[in-house]
Order: sequence, then C-alpha cells, then structure tokens
Amino acid sequence: MRASDSMRFPDADAAVRAIGAPRPEGAVDVLLVNPPAPDGGIWIRSQHRVGRRSRENMIWAQVSLAQLAALLQPDYTVAVVDAIAERMPWPRFEKILRERQPRYYVTQVTGPTLQNDMYGCFVAHSLGAKTIAFGTHVTPMARGTMEPYPALDFILRGEPELTLRELVDALEGRTIADERMAKLFRATDPGWQPLNNVARGGNNEPSADLRQVLSRIKGLVWRRDGDIVVNEDRPLIPDLDALPLPRHELLPLDKYRMPMLKGPYSFVVTSRGCPAGCTFCIKHVTYGY
Repeated sequence: MRASDSMRFPDADAAVRAIGAPRPEGAVDVLLVNPPAPDGGIWIRSQHRVGRRSRENMIWAQVSLAQLAALLQPDYTVAVVDAIAERMPWPRFEKILRERQPRYYVTQVTGPTLQNDMYGCFVAHSLGAKTIAFGTHVTPMARGTMEPYPALDFILRGEPELTLRELVDALEGRTIADERMAKLFRATDPGWQPLNNVARGGNNEPSADLRQVLSRIKGLVWRRDGDIVVNEDRPLIPDLDALPLPRHELLPLDKYRMPMLKGPYSFVVTSRGCPAGCTFCIKHVTYGY
C-alpha cells in the first residue's frame, strides 16, 4: 500500500472559524455602496435614470443611498461609499471593505455594470458580509441575476427602503419597535404585522425558523436550500413625506457636479415613477406609473 493511500490532509477550517477575527474600529453594520466604475469613468447608477456612462460628466447624487440610511439609523451603524463620486479605483474600494468589515453590503446594480457590480458582492461576501442588491436591473431580472452570481445573497425588488429594513431586522432577530416606522409599514401595506408577531403561533410559541420569517418579507428575493425564492411584491409607499429625511450628510456632497452649475449640488426627490410609457425609460420599473 502506498503511503498516500492512508494519508489524510489537515483541515483547519473549524479551528480558524473558532478563533474569529475581532471587528476593527470603524466597522459598521450596513455599508451602502455605489461601487467603482468598470472603466474608471463616471457612470450613472440610479433608480431614476438608466445605468450608463455619463456623457455630460454629471456626477449623480446618491440620494437613494441617503434615503436607505435614514431607514436604518439610529438602530444600526451605517456608512455610504460613493466610489463614482470619489473616482475610486477597485483596490482602494477593497481596502475600505476590509477596514469597515460590514455585516451587510447593500449595492445598487444596473444592467451595463452588472458583472462589475457583482465583483463587489464577491469581495464583500468573502469578508463575511451578507450581500444585498437593488435597482432597475435586479427588479425585473431577479432570478436571472441570482442564478449566475452565487455571492449575491438577497435582492430587494421595487422600492427598497422597507424591504431592506425588514430584512436586516429579520437577520438580526429584531422587530420594528418605533411607532412612526410601524405606521409607515402599515400605510404601505394595511395587512402588515411585525415579524415577531407573524412568526409566533396562537399560544405564544417560540419564533419560527429564519426561513419562515424571510418568506413573509414582501419584495424580497432569497435563497432556500439551493432554490431562489421570489416573495410577494411589496406595495408602493403611498406618501413619500412619511419617509424619514434622507441622511445627506453621509454623502460626499462636495464631489457632486452637473453641467451649467458652479460648485456642488444635490437634489430632493419629491415624486417617484412617471405616468408616461416611454419604451426607453426605466423609471417605472421600480417606481410604477
């Protein structure tokens, strides 16, 4: 018998997992990102505009990320990285991921930048983060995105704000305690119930397992035993004024530029969607008509 026939290679995975790595100072719960561009140029990623390279060199203010941050704070520590505005190359972006060690990595995704955007998910996933995508590509093509990119854990279809908050709470074993937030959920979906209530039986039984909880989150796409599950759609938010004010201060406001304006700019989103039916426009994909 050859010596190699009885040899067993060492397996250190369990020992390494047991040691664990301490989270560095500056680590955050949720990192909201507009990832680097495929070619180092200025690209537009937005729920309001099609994903494309900016012909006019307009750097689009990421107010959607600021709005998501407002739904998470102060219960979670949140940071925003707008790599487009910062003209950030991938090596610097990867360094930030290692420094921030996010537990949840939330990225905006478009069709023209898909493979590039999924690289960010791959790096974040390798560092232990749960990866979450939203945007005008993943809303209509949820399965078509999840299947070829296993590093992507979740998709938020349609308006992402409430789905993201409910997902993070579910993964953290928390529930919506703030009455203003609960009112917003009920106004959007009159049948909504906090996840801890949904997950309990009639005799105050212990919470059901996480998969049962995830199955009740409207607008969510997730993985269950190797299958991709597309949950029921979440209704549109009827009153945008009910949303908390976007956390604009988390954005690199001094970096945003647009033609014919001197100096930085930002904007306020007063409405969503569009009543027109232009075949070339994506605004209605996530926000309706």
